[in-house]
Amino acid sequence: MVTENQYELQDEPRVVVTGIGILSPLGKSLGEIWQALENNVSGLRPITRFDTGTLKSRVAGEISESNQVDTRFKPEYYDQLKRPQRYSVSAALSAVQSAGLVITPENSGQVACVITSNTPFTESESQLPDESNIHSAHSVAALMGVSGPVIPLSSDHLSGIEAIVEATELIKRKRAFVAIAGATDARIDRRNFEINESMGLLSTKHNDNPESASRPLENDRDGFIMAEGSVVFVLEALEVAVTRGAKILAEIEGSALTFSPGKEGSPDTDPIYIGRAIQGALIASGRIQSEVDAVMLDANGSVLDDAHEAKAIHRVFGSAARHHMYTPALKSHFGDLGAASGPLSMAITLEAMNKQMIPSTRNLETEDEDIDLDANPNGIRSDALRVVMINSIHRSQNATIAICDPTAMRQIPENFNIPDEATIPELDI
Repeated sequence: MVTENQYELQDEPRVVVTGIGILSPLGKSLGEIWQALENNVSGLRPITRFDTGTLKSRVAGEISESNQVDTRFKPEYYDQLKRPQRYSVSAALSAVQSAGLVITPENSGQVACVITSNTPFTESESQLPDESNIHSAHSVAALMGVSGPVIPLSSDHLSGIEAIVEATELIKRKRAFVAIAGATDARIDRRNFEINESMGLLSTKHNDNPESASRPLENDRDGFIMAEGSVVFVLEALEVAVTRGAKILAEIEGSALTFSPGKEGSPDTDPIYIGRAIQGALIASGRIQSEVDAVMLDANGSVLDDAHEAKAIHRVFGSAARHHMYTPALKSHFGDLGAASGPLSMAITLEAMNKQMIPSTRNLETEDEDIDLDANPNGIRSDALRVVMINSIHRSQNATIAICDPTAMRQIPENFNIPDEATIPELDI
């Protein structure tokens, strides 16, 4: 193994993405998902998991039955997991395999795991043994043999991006060299639908035409469509990725989190603080507005939140928001995956960067005049995509990540002390 005097990290390690694992309504690989986007195929269908007879919203982005079974696992292990755990371990295994990462007892202490996940309410799953009630982060860490920092996050809408931010910071603070990070949201059950429907949050207009149901930025939008999935990344210190010859998919250049305090002690969504998260990530990345090719919106069809997010974009980018930058609303294709939404947008962005093509926004026929953004409503198009921001908002919380394509990365230092052995270095922290 590499010893401490053979290998030194830079003062602030740069963090890159080297692996992706996905389970989504559009498929379980980036290739499947991109093909669906190119063919304008929606991931939304009538709900099949439970009886929707008394509900006003009867459309969702469900994981297909065929994609819910992962034959890479032994049945005696996989069958005792709850749905969020199954999704998480499946996506995490794909991410680690795609990164070509080998975790051993010697290097496992240098690997972190930060996963956001929820616990389902379905009655059948509540009957599983108590030992199945562990967090997905613990399931993933145990499966992979991780013995470094493990941080389980609760499934708040924003926490998928927060997981990536926290994992990035662990690497930058030299608490780990590698991190498995992402989010799982598996909330397609009657109780969650009833809760969201009672709050007036779900779209109810398009039950007879599910593919048209998710309508972010559209003038007639009336709420969001629930979906589920899991997206997990492998993040590494740049030095480690270079050392072991990993393929770098993107660099995470900056991030920011903000909170909208609202008024009189009642927090609320606010374009000012959404904009501050975007601006903060931009500043942290060292980029300027004119370098940003696209912002992947959080927009999900909420009447107020879509408008607030658009105002925030205009506050930061001015006229460039309409004329020099794309702002796709990717949830139009597959619905709102809750905590996994931001990570899925980031995964699609990595494939879009690889292809240098701009993802589209579905169902945008008459844009709300207050939005005034270029969401690319007419299908995927070829264009430069080097620097992209991933935005996530939920009520009073806001998060943004700035990433860049490998071809746009700042120069990799030539003074890396790269050892001959391409492994995760063993280093006491």
